Amino acid sequence: MRFRVVAFLLLFVPTSLLAQKIGVLPFEDASGVGPQFGENVAKFIRSEFLKNKNVTPKFIPYKPAEGEPMAVDVDQAFALGKKNGVDYVVIGTILEAEASSSSTGLGGIRVFGQSVGSNVRTVSATITLQGDLLSVKEGKLIESFRVEGSNTDASVGADVSTRWGSLSADNNADNSPNAKALREAVEKLVKEMLEKLHE
Repeated sequence: MRFRVVAFLLLFVPTSLLAQKIGVLPFEDASGVGPQFGENVAKFIRSEFLKNKNVTPKFIPYKPAEGEPMAVDVDQAFALGKKNGVDYVVIGTILEAEASSSSTGLGGIRVFGQSVGSNVRTVSATITLQGDLLSVKEGKLIESFRVEGSNTDASVGADVSTRWGSLSADNNADNSPNAKALREAVEKLVKEMLEKLHE
């Protein structure tokens, strides 16, 4: 009896108040880092969606058959969305992932009367993402979004990684410029998508 009452009440709850199910597929990597990077970016996006109680995000893995392209096309995205029971699907492309480092020598530092040289290593990272939000139910593209994230770190004697492929959504302690740039881009992307959904 209790189940019937709950089901009856749900009929009168506006759809906008129910948690929307969003599937996130691996992003196509046009930056040249590698296919695993596209999967990692999708997991970062899923983690960011988890911060919002109005959506239920799900990472949807995609492993193409041998000889098939890594990129997920729109028709495949709709099919995978239906198979996984989600309302919306996010697909996208990593358009750019750049990281550079430079070192500058510092002189004139004296320790116990001795002159000691040191280096300032500066690492700059920039990433550009394009994300497409698809409605599985309506079978159409809602909107495309393009966002950028960037960060620069300058430290004395710093050993800062410039590798994009080592980033993991499970490592919240990663404060490298690459991770900060990616988080910034992902936060912007998810914010814009949520604003569109709640219009």
